[in-house]
Amino acid sequence: MPYMQKDNEYGYICMVVDGNYPNDIRVRKEAESLAEKGKKILVICPAKKELPKQETINGVLVYRIGDNYSFKKKGIYDIVESITDINIFFYFGLKKVFRKFAIDYLHIHDLPIAGTGYLFKEEVKKGLILDLHENFPEALKTWFAWRKSSIVKLKNALFFNPKQWSKKEKKYCEKYDKIICVVEEMKAKLAHNFQVDSSKMLVISNHEKIDFVENFENNKIQNCIDPERFSITYVGGFGPHRGLDTAIKGMKLVSENIPEAKMYLIGKGSKDVQNTLVGLIESNKLQNHVEIVGYRPFKEVAAIMQASNINMIPHNADEHTNNTIPHKLFQIMLSKSLLLVSSCKPLKRIVGTYDAGVVFEAGNSLDFSHKVHEIHSNIEEYQQKIQNAFDAVTKKGENWESESEKLLDLYNNWQI
Repeated sequence: MPYMQKDNEYGYICMVVDGNYPNDIRVRKEAESLAEKGKKILVICPAKKELPKQETINGVLVYRIGDNYSFKKKGIYDIVESITDINIFFYFGLKKVFRKFAIDYLHIHDLPIAGTGYLFKEEVKKGLILDLHENFPEALKTWFAWRKSSIVKLKNALFFNPKQWSKKEKKYCEKYDKIICVVEEMKAKLAHNFQVDSSKMLVISNHEKIDFVENFENNKIQNCIDPERFSITYVGGFGPHRGLDTAIKGMKLVSENIPEAKMYLIGKGSKDVQNTLVGLIESNKLQNHVEIVGYRPFKEVAAIMQASNINMIPHNADEHTNNTIPHKLFQIMLSKSLLLVSSCKPLKRIVGTYDAGVVFEAGNSLDFSHKVHEIHSNIEEYQQKIQNAFDAVTKKGENWESESEKLLDLYNNWQI
């Protein structure tokens, strides 16, 4: 097998992610961009029984550790990590990795495995990087807000306490050599709250590749969006922080003013989340105006976005959503469909900078409905915003091609 012996002269940039690869979009884009520039990239992730333990994908060597990594096993490892700061699954997996490969840089993706990664500091030749995908401690406040089980609530209170995780965030932001943030707002938050040195932080955002536009030029047939309806569409995961409750409540007034309007929710969430959304639809008698479509294959997403009159990102504004940004923002900007976003800081900043869509007040269902009504009444007046969004990505640097240069520069000019 290749790479069985350590290459001590040319070590790897080793990325570690507690998730499926290549399914994680952010990790995949980072890894492949560096590989394209000639860097030796090794991605460590949990094994799945249907996937090979080792393979090369687009120049990235993927090494899957452990046996089949079930949701139940992950839950146990997460609890142990919350108490000890060590994820024993990744700890023993990385011990094998360091025996097998020479590692120049250890690039840890997100806070939950930061403590485990730090244990290997002395075995890394050049440095440690912590890549924060989101404001994890604040996310814990919202992710589980709609859970009904008292057992789950107790578990989360004991092991996923936001204050406890905020202390971990501060601790490892101080210990790691470099910190990657997903938006400028997150960088500012770490500098203000924890006095993290700005010189050790950089922002690598969730931009999209320009060639993603090919998905819209060669889109697949979809049968979700009724062309006879005025469509307002959401694509993505469901959760308390997504603001779907605000949008559903706003549809009550929208449906009265625009009888042909219909909201399509493309995606899924936990059972408790699904039940909460269904309850809102039924209590507001919106069964004919809001449809939970469920998961659709990624190859249909482009067609769904294009077929919709409005694509929305209605996130609630809190310390989680104000410090992260979804990939789909930039995908919608490439779709040439009108963008409606909440006033979350990163969303409002980008849309406002380029006049690339419409902003409503986060959490305000009345303002949501007013903005939808304004769009419907004056749809032609919003065409320039659609073009502005497209130009922002394709011509003004809001794309992964530009963003990835900062990541390459980090490794080409490493200094600590």
